[in-house]
Parts: sequence; structure tokens; C-alpha cells
Amino acid sequence: MIPIFSEDLSTGNICRSPIAEAVMKQALEREKLHHEWTVDSAGLGGWHSGSLPDGRALSVLKQNGIVYSNRARIITADDFKECDYIFGMDNNNVAELRRLAPENSKAKVELLGDFGLEESNKIIEDPYYLVGEEPFVKVYNQCVLACRAFAERLKKENTNTLS
Repeated sequence: MIPIFSEDLSTGNICRSPIAEAVMKQALEREKLHHEWTVDSAGLGGWHSGSLPDGRALSVLKQNGIVYSNRARIITADDFKECDYIFGMDNNNVAELRRLAPENSKAKVELLGDFGLEESNKIIEDPYYLVGEEPFVKVYNQCVLACRAFAERLKKENTNTLS
């Protein structure tokens, strides 16, 4: 099994990354790749470790038919060795992830928004300090587009490898 890893910095794995994790699982299932990949998420800061996601994130996921029960955790050095991809939601995430990556890292650190999102919409902003669910809906919609584009690329790569 090859894991994908979705990452969040600002609020420690309770907003963007759980949404991305849940959406990526759906995108991989849609492309019939879910048996080949494990998806997880973690934060760069540990202040929310052990917590469920923000209630607004859970609400948006539920409105879209997704039940989520994982708890926040912090990224580890082993994640870089075990994962094929680690996604940051914004440029600060990506820079910090690249700084933290050990020398023997196998993970490709990428900006999730580089997949399927227009240039002006590539940064998935942290909705934590914003009011209401609408900012979380925006994050969800960005993740749907990005995760589907990534999963479609994986499927195409798998098809090309098999032919």
C-alpha cells in the first residue's frame, strides 16, 4: 500500500487537511484506485493533536455525504519515508514541509492546488478564523477539484504503465 498524505499548518490538522483527506479518499474511490492508496492527514503544529476536526469542517463533509472521525496528529519523519506524496495547502505549508523533509525522504512535497485549480485559486486558504461555514465550503470545493485532478492523473499514469 502506498500512502498519500495531506498536510495542514495553520490550525494543526482540524480544517483543511481533514477535508482534503476525506475528499481524496472519495476521488481515489471514484477512479477505482482506493485499494492501492492509503490517505491520511497531519499538522505541522501539534496544538490540536487528538482533536476532531473543526465542527464547520465536519458539517460541510456531512452535507456532502462524508462521515469523518479521524483525529488530528502531527507530521513525523516517518511520514516522509513512507508516503509517496505530501500535500501542502499553501506556499508556507510547502516550504515548511520541504524544510522538515529528511534527506532520505521518498515523499514528493507538492501544493495540492497545483492539481486542477486555476492559478488564481491554487492556494487553499485556512478558514479557521473566518465566520461561518462558507469558507469551509470553498475549501471543500477546491479540494474536490484538486483531488479529482490528482486521482485522474494517477489513473492515467497507471494505465500508461500497464500498456
